Amino acid sequence: MRSPLSGWDGLDPALRWMLRINLIALTTATLLLGAAYLLGFKHTAVEIDLAVMVVSLVLMLVTPPLCRRYGAPAAISGLTLSSLLFAVGGTWATPNLSPLTALLTMVPLLVGFPYLSPRWTRALMVVAVVGSASVVALGEWRRLTALNDLWWVNALVVACSLPAGVAVVIYLVRDAYLRLREKSEQLAESRTRIVEVADAARRSIERDLHDGAQQRLLAMSVTIERARKELQAGRQEGASVLLGQLAADNREVLLELRELARGIFPPLLTERGLVAALQSTARRSIVPVTLDVADVADVPRPSRQVEAAAYFCILEALTNAAKHSGATEVLITVRGLPHLRFSVSDNGRGFDRRLADVGGLLGMEARVAAAGGTLELETALGRGTTLRGEFPPAAV
Repeated sequence: MRSPLSGWDGLDPALRWMLRINLIALTTATLLLGAAYLLGFKHTAVEIDLAVMVVSLVLMLVTPPLCRRYGAPAAISGLTLSSLLFAVGGTWATPNLSPLTALLTMVPLLVGFPYLSPRWTRALMVVAVVGSASVVALGEWRRLTALNDLWWVNALVVACSLPAGVAVVIYLVRDAYLRLREKSEQLAESRTRIVEVADAARRSIERDLHDGAQQRLLAMSVTIERARKELQAGRQEGASVLLGQLAADNREVLLELRELARGIFPPLLTERGLVAALQSTARRSIVPVTLDVADVADVPRPSRQVEAAAYFCILEALTNAAKHSGATEVLITVRGLPHLRFSVSDNGRGFDRRLADVGGLLGMEARVAAAGGTLELETALGRGTTLRGEFPPAAV
C-alpha cells in the first residue's frame, strides 16, 4: 500500500526531510493541545488554536499528491498556507504567541530558497515581510482586548506550541549549516575531480584515436602505396581492387570518426534535445535497449549543462553494460515531472563496488554535481546494475 507521504519521495532529500520534521512538530503540538483539551483544559483560545493546528496539518497532508506533478513549488505552497494560517489563527487566539508566529511566517522562505525559481523566491519574501509585520500588529491589537485573565490558558497554548515551532527553526538552521559545510567540502573535492576527469577524458580520446582511426589511416597509406606500385607495373586489375579496398576503409574511418565525435558531444543533443539523442544512441547500441520516456515534452527544455550531464551519464552506463556486465537487456527511463530524472538498469552480472575501479563513477558524479544534480548507483553481484540521477528544479 502506498504511503500517504510517498508524493514527497521525488523531492530533494533535504527538502523532504524538512517537510517531515515540520509535519512531526505540527502533529506533536496538535496532539499535546488536544490531549490537554480532553483532560479538561477547555477554553475558547485553546479551541481556536486546536482548530488552526488541525487545518494546518490537513494543508500539509494535501501536498504529497500534488508534488508528484508540480514538485517543490507544491510542497512550499502548502507549507506557506499552513504557516500563515497557524500564524494568524494562533495570534488571534493567543496574542502572547506573536513572537513565535511572526517567526513562522519566514519558515517557507528559508525552506524553499534552494529549490524555487527567483520569481517564487521574491513572492515568499513579500509573504515573509508582510506576514510577519501583520502578525505582530495583530498580536499587539489583540493583546489589549484578548489577554486572558486565566494564566493557564496562555501558558498551556505556549507550552504546547512553542517547542514545536522552535524545533522547526532549530532543524532549519542546522540543515542550512550542514548544507553549507557539505557544499564547501564538495567544492574542494570537485576541483581535484575536474582535473582528474579532464585528464582521463583526454587519455580516452587519445587512446580511441590511436587504436582506431590512426591505425586505419596507417593501413590506408600502405594500401595507397601498393596501389601506386600496381599502376606503375601496369596491373590495372590489382590496382582497382586495392582502390576499392581503400574506398571501403575510408568509409569505415569516417564512420569511426563520426562515432567518436558523437561521444565528445553529439550534434543531435544540441539541435533536438535529450530524448532525440538517446533514441539515436539506443538504436546504435549493441545491447537491446528499451527507452521509456514520460512528461519530458510537457516541461520546458532544461539547460544545456543539465542535458549534457544526463546524456553522458546514460551513455557511460550503457557503454559499461555492453562492455563489462554481460547484460542482454537495458532499460532507460527518463521523467520530466516533477523534475528531470533518469535511470539506467541492466540485467547483467553486477559487481562489487569495493573491488571496482571508481574512476568512471567519479567522472559521472562530478559531471552531475556540476549541473546541480545527484547520482546514485545500486549494484550487487548477480543482481544487475541500476544508475539513477535527478536534477532539482533549481538545476534545470
